[in-house]
Amino acid sequence: MTRFGVISHCAGARSSREELRDTVESACRAEELGFDSFWIAQHHFGAQRGHSPSPLVLLAAVAERTTSIRLGTAVVVASLEDPIRLAEDAATVDALSGGRLELGLGAGADPDTARRFGRDHDRRRDELRRAVDTVIDLLEGGGIVPDERGLRDRIWLGTASESGMRLAAERGLGVLSGRSSTPHGPDDTTAARMLDEYTRHAADPRVGLSRPVACTDDVASARALLADGVTDWVRRGIEAGRFPDGYTATDYLDRGHIYHGSAEQVADGLRGDAGLVYATDLLCHVQPVQLTAAQWNPILERIAGRLRPLLAER
Repeated sequence: MTRFGVISHCAGARSSREELRDTVESACRAEELGFDSFWIAQHHFGAQRGHSPSPLVLLAAVAERTTSIRLGTAVVVASLEDPIRLAEDAATVDALSGGRLELGLGAGADPDTARRFGRDHDRRRDELRRAVDTVIDLLEGGGIVPDERGLRDRIWLGTASESGMRLAAERGLGVLSGRSSTPHGPDDTTAARMLDEYTRHAADPRVGLSRPVACTDDVASARALLADGVTDWVRRGIEAGRFPDGYTATDYLDRGHIYHGSAEQVADGLRGDAGLVYATDLLCHVQPVQLTAAQWNPILERIAGRLRPLLAER
């Protein structure tokens, strides 16, 4: 049976204090509702209105308020990190949480962030490989404190490339898989082909499938909740050249970028998702929309109480 998780980008237009506190509260609510995991994305310099450049620090706070839910990073941009400090910080959170950390690592996708860190963005995949290998060596017995060797088996790689899938399979890592999208809609088949290759070559495949899910009473209520966020995303996408002139929020939602509507409607959409068959973990979020905990928590309640049982029937 697929495990269910939540991804928070800790993002929004309010102050960092408000967004950070909201994220901790949502993690607590996710545990109460029976979600298996809660993951936090990393955003430097306020990219995508994110307020969590240090997800491991934030997860340490979550660890003190929770007892059983798995705590994940989705992802730490390891190509920009000192791998020794990364391993130490991760081991500290794992110790504080009683062995609940799921360490997701990635190469990063923002050239400006790499520049501000003094790094060559074009070398990010090489830097990621180096960081991954160093973290693995340290966790397997390289003398770091805390000595949390079990964390070695809970490392994930956020990737959308064939080389990343191969690295994950070779190193015994899980894979965090998102979506590739165009103005015409998401392309899940390409990622599904890579996930198939990964699962056939990994000794113990783990796939966290990241999907935007807005589960409400019906399509109309979902669209009303998402309207402002999607409109803003589309506007910025037009300015950046990702969407053509005249593209609208309705176009974006009509083309299936976010599964939305009643639990039954969302379940129907997910059943047609080419990546779902490979998922050991379905990780739900609402990006690119940014909701407060008061708006997001009712969605979590519907996912846990209505959507999860429906998908368990498949």
